[in-house]
Amino acid sequence: MNKIGNEVCRVGRFLLASLILAAGVQAVQADETRIKMLDTSASGPLAFEPNFLKARVGDTVIFEPTQKGGHSTVSLLVPPGAQAWSGVADKETRVTLSKEGVYLYACAAHKMMGMVGVIQVDNPVNLEAAKQVAVQEASKFVMNKDRFEKELAQVK
Repeated sequence: MNKIGNEVCRVGRFLLASLILAAGVQAVQADETRIKMLDTSASGPLAFEPNFLKARVGDTVIFEPTQKGGHSTVSLLVPPGAQAWSGVADKETRVTLSKEGVYLYACAAHKMMGMVGVIQVDNPVNLEAAKQVAVQEASKFVMNKDRFEKELAQVK
């Protein structure tokens, strides 16, 4: 093969390697997941759906007011270094999960009714703290008292 042919082959291999690398990077991009805020769901009254989510660092959660009932989302516990959030009633709220660990959240208007949820991002580095906060919060619920317990049981 002559010099020009060798150069064309080398450029072709470089382009192919670049395409493979780009496809791999695209495969690990962050996901977006919607969590519905509902008056009723399969898990009972006043719930998030799903009420437990396993995600990765960099993923975005979109809290969607599917049923207008004054629902919002507010963080109750986030991993160290993560950003807490507080949404507006009946408005979509977007949260980017920046740190690994367990996130606990609630509907501000319906927390007493046990409208709560759990997100696990990668390793549950703050699981013990999450369990403590969940027990404290659940002691104030007037219904759905076991919801946090059921959701935290899914953390692995």
